[in-house]
Amino acid sequence: MKILLISDIHANLEALQAIDEDRDAVLCMRDLVDYGPSPKECIAELWLMGAVIVRGNHDNAVAFQQDCRCHGDYKLLSVATRQLTWQLLEPSEIEFLRQFPLTETVELAGTRFFLCHAAPSDPLFRYLPSSASDDQWESEVEGIKADFFLVGHTHEAYRKRVGNKWVINPGSVGQPKGGRPLVSYAVWQDGEIVHKQVPYDFRRTMERIDETKLESKIKSRLKHILAFGALA
Repeated sequence: MKILLISDIHANLEALQAIDEDRDAVLCMRDLVDYGPSPKECIAELWLMGAVIVRGNHDNAVAFQQDCRCHGDYKLLSVATRQLTWQLLEPSEIEFLRQFPLTETVELAGTRFFLCHAAPSDPLFRYLPSSASDDQWESEVEGIKADFFLVGHTHEAYRKRVGNKWVINPGSVGQPKGGRPLVSYAVWQDGEIVHKQVPYDFRRTMERIDETKLESKIKSRLKHILAFGALA
């Protein structure tokens, strides 16, 4: 069985459509909206995928008009694009963002997968990068019956062995922060995990940003992240 693992799409349609993988299932740790110019199209695309989905902090902010709790310049950008997102989405699409759980456990091919956006103890907000200690992750997975723990939030692809369990972060589809404009995702196939990065037409995404009514300085910073995989 082959399972596509994706996270942090952030309304980047071109990045999402660049993933060309045959698969039997899709597991998505979300953050479907904020930062990008195509929330409506990404919602439709993910719906067609038939993915198992959990709610991210930016989805939560858009759906329930709550703080996304990101920091610094990223918060400024998320707040600006959230206003755009509310203008672009229909009530039914807002409801789509609202309806998914904070965590989900699924069994596929005799393997149990636990999904959350950030961390089991705080599914929306806790930030655990690849540098998080083994003790931190042991505390997170303790008592949860699963073989693979699938997370997102950090936009950083990594895998970590915790006892007899694996923590997998596929990285970000729509807003990579690794210094290059590459779509990041992972594939689980018969117990093996492969992280992948593929190019996409980020210039078209930048054009879509230019077509919005966002302030010019917001557009400039969003486009810089897409082009260079980092905030200036």
